[in-house]
Amino acid sequence: MTSLPPEILELDIDIKWDYFKWDYFTRKVMFLGGNPLKNPPVDIVKQGRKAVLDYFKSLEKGEKKLLNEVKVLLVGNGEAGKTSLVKRLLGEGFDGNEHQTQGINIKKWGFEDKDKEIKVNFWDFGGQEIMHATHQFFLTKKSLYILVLDSRRDEKAEYWLKHIRSFGGDSPVLVALNKIDENPSFELNRKFLQEKYPSIKGFFKISCKENKGVAEFSIKLKEEILKVENMQTELAESWFKVKTKLEKMSCNFITYEEYRNICLEENVDDQSSQNTLVDYLNNLGVIVHFKDISLLDTHVLEPKWITEGVYKIINSEILAKKKGVLRLSMLDEILEQKQESDYYYPPERYGYIINLMKKFELCYTIDNETVLLPDLLAVPEPKFDFDSNESLKFFIEYDFLPRSIMPRFIVKMNKDIKNGLQWRTGVVLENKQFNSCAVIRSDNEAKKIYINVNGGQRRDYFSSILFNLREINSSFEKLKAVEKIPLPDEPEIAVSYDHLVYLEEIGEDRYRPEGSRKAYNVKDLLGTVNIKRTEQELLKEILSILKNMNQNEEEKFEKIVLVLSNLAMDQAEESDNWETLSKKLNKIVMLQPNWNGLGFNINEAIDLAIDRYFKWKRKRK
Repeated sequence: MTSLPPEILELDIDIKWDYFKWDYFTRKVMFLGGNPLKNPPVDIVKQGRKAVLDYFKSLEKGEKKLLNEVKVLLVGNGEAGKTSLVKRLLGEGFDGNEHQTQGINIKKWGFEDKDKEIKVNFWDFGGQEIMHATHQFFLTKKSLYILVLDSRRDEKAEYWLKHIRSFGGDSPVLVALNKIDENPSFELNRKFLQEKYPSIKGFFKISCKENKGVAEFSIKLKEEILKVENMQTELAESWFKVKTKLEKMSCNFITYEEYRNICLEENVDDQSSQNTLVDYLNNLGVIVHFKDISLLDTHVLEPKWITEGVYKIINSEILAKKKGVLRLSMLDEILEQKQESDYYYPPERYGYIINLMKKFELCYTIDNETVLLPDLLAVPEPKFDFDSNESLKFFIEYDFLPRSIMPRFIVKMNKDIKNGLQWRTGVVLENKQFNSCAVIRSDNEAKKIYINVNGGQRRDYFSSILFNLREINSSFEKLKAVEKIPLPDEPEIAVSYDHLVYLEEIGEDRYRPEGSRKAYNVKDLLGTVNIKRTEQELLKEILSILKNMNQNEEEKFEKIVLVLSNLAMDQAEESDNWETLSKKLNKIVMLQPNWNGLGFNINEAIDLAIDRYFKWKRKRK
């Protein structure tokens, strides 16, 4: 489907993008995931029925305009020539002493296509490795990517192609082989890469220094821009006017109240439409906006303002010496405006910057005055005692291991860190509730994360750890992460967890892994780690509801009660009473220990869900 008729809203039916299993107690739902929608655009549909309603209502109020605008993102290693390429495309000269981009450079470009003016926003990213974790702020789908490689070096093209795919999904990619004047023989295995990454739309040998190949690249770039999914989106003129006003403002950020007043001036007068519009403008790259309560009051109009603030912190020499321990009192010195060209960061906005870093799991709170950035921890692994002989062993093998996964995992599990035992690629955890300890290590070269767990309820604690890693993995598009179990008496051989689950489902009792001379019992191999898939789906669904800022607390509570009601139906046996069923649900919910920080009373929801289940059971009788 490319469009929805407005009449769809007259039906008593909900609208969602993603499909979830838990619908026994819910009303009818239309799932639209995967459709190439233009009207309403996908970014509106993903916000749900209310946003779709706001969109159609806005179109009824007056004139409409086509939004012929696209975001083009340039990525690649530092000094590959991304900034020089943008300058050439804009008709500017070549600067052989171009400074390396430290954050983001944003440039506007435009060209005519028949009777339409096409607007292009170039986002040129700094290539330093420590900054790659912050790419999640801005690398988006429905954009166009330019990968710039340095022909003088042995560039890792696949690293960047996987990086782009992780955040940008199937967005089209143009690959520019720059500085070809210095190494004319440089080449890639184009056929192999294009078969493996179908989103690649072309390879181009260029020299920004000599301005060779840039004209041909520009022609292809324009062709691909016209095909980008966001092109030709219809917007109400009132929404378009709000967008234009925000773009013309010279300040770095405005408050929520200032944004609301601009909306009122352009007759976008109901709060729901204002919220739908600001989310859409955020996805388009016009502004930076997040709906978390701690971030709600600041709408960033200059993305470079916030990225340079974050980069100043993570690149700070002071912080590097402190191994990532940041006292908030240090921010005056770190964010100081040393040159006139530097951005000014008012002290009252320090909290916004730190809360944004927390949202993207770049840091966690130690106390009211201190946060820690795991990406700046000491590299050497500290000494500690851990008996791995009898531990539960598991590992995840990646085709591409994003650098940010381990720091994000440390942030998620920070309340369980044992005696401060953490380093840049690993952490020791202890959970008294599960009476268990764990060591999690990342091997970046082998692209594996190893999990070892000891203790009385090691399987349950392992499930909690795995749930958090799965949640991080799922935030990357098309990230291939294969979960494996080492054989107990042949640890050098590992078997796929998913394959073992499949064998169990089809009733296969025995399995002879490749490389092993003996057969193993499938249930025995799974017994140490297995958790029901339905339970993992439940935890993921509840977490997604809790993190959905489009809904108020009452809506969230009601949705979670529905999910838990379905879980009660799945888990209940005929002999269960209130107490036994409550124990079952609480044990499953314990596997995700981080909900307390999201301000939700899960016990109250469980009680209400069980009450509904028994009422439903009585009605059936």
